[in-house]
Amino acid sequence: MTGTPVTQLPKELLGASRSDLVPVPVVLLARKRPEEYVIQQGDILAVYIRGILPYSDPAAVPPAPPVNFNTSTSELPPSIGFPIPVQDLGVINLPLLPPIEVAGLTLEQIREKVLAAYLEREIIRPTDEVPIISIMKERRNDILVLRSETNMSSTSTGVSARSDQSSAAYTLDLPFYKSDVLNALTESGGLPGINEKNEVVVYRTSRISAENRQAIIAKLMSPASSCSPVMTGYDVATSTGITFDDCMACSDGMVEDSIVTRIPLRMPPGQIPELSSADIELEDGDIVMVESRETEMFYTGGLLGGGQYLIPRDYDLDVLGALAIAGQGLASQSAGGGMRSGLGGPSPSLLFIIRKMPCGRTFNIMVDLQQAMNDSTQNILVQPGDTLILRYKAHEELTNFSIGTFFTYGIRQLFQNN
Repeated sequence: MTGTPVTQLPKELLGASRSDLVPVPVVLLARKRPEEYVIQQGDILAVYIRGILPYSDPAAVPPAPPVNFNTSTSELPPSIGFPIPVQDLGVINLPLLPPIEVAGLTLEQIREKVLAAYLEREIIRPTDEVPIISIMKERRNDILVLRSETNMSSTSTGVSARSDQSSAAYTLDLPFYKSDVLNALTESGGLPGINEKNEVVVYRTSRISAENRQAIIAKLMSPASSCSPVMTGYDVATSTGITFDDCMACSDGMVEDSIVTRIPLRMPPGQIPELSSADIELEDGDIVMVESRETEMFYTGGLLGGGQYLIPRDYDLDVLGALAIAGQGLASQSAGGGMRSGLGGPSPSLLFIIRKMPCGRTFNIMVDLQQAMNDSTQNILVQPGDTLILRYKAHEELTNFSIGTFFTYGIRQLFQNN
């Protein structure tokens, strides 16, 4: 087995650090609430106009207006009046008046507009009571949240304990001014846990029309049509003739536009995510997904034995740290060259890392563990999908073989000669 020495490794294969990432301020995930509530289609107003809504004889005592109490999940105060929904095109219908457009207005502006309309038609007098208008029910959005809340803690055998990987689903009915990513996460259990990715994916199904639904889905599922070149300054040809630069130029092919929004929750220090209000605001029918980290594993083989281990999400795991995690049974498995365990032979110090590249090919990296203990530049980071294979060097194998042969046959010959 051969590999490129870690000292000659191109920087593109060193891997990205996770310890330096800082959490994105959660305030960026919440939409800004205006000082005054703005009425739009879907709101329900409570309206009471003495003698008109409801109608009553001027000579009779007007009936008391109804008082409406909201549910415990609503922050709105009690309202007075009869329900008047804001219909399509943002208009309301009131007795004795043509449709009144109220979209984009505050309650005070609507009250003045309704009063002016009745005064203009002399339906009410300036000395009469002004209309009472309040919000009975604010417009709301139905949001679906899918979360991969799975248990992926590693066992002592090196195999991660996993559940059936079914996602937890939450159907949320959020008020309009709370329809954002932060409130969707809060209502579904909080920010992503250590077994979930530091990323939120929003699928804007509200923007997919029935006519182009199939075309958009086909576009999302299609592979990348082209790869941009990446200048690495290091030309390594694979066994199939593909150069390193060609392989690093490929992407995963995920098409992201106005339909799919990926929001990172950790960023390099000094960088602020470019999140617009349209990125964090949710509309009726949108889907929020927090994906599992099931694929963020590293695998072991050779003298380490077979196993798979979950890579930490928020801090770095280097080669020596990975060996400390995976090498629990190394002492009983590392005997090589015919040597019996526990006889004091040299430990294996040659590690091969089989690293997957973006194009799907693999790249073999050779690490000398003795040098990595003294040189931090050779103690590289373990990346998701890496396979760690521990082997003996040639002289270590020969030494172990010699020691094993001596204790197996040499001592027996000494006793036989005596």
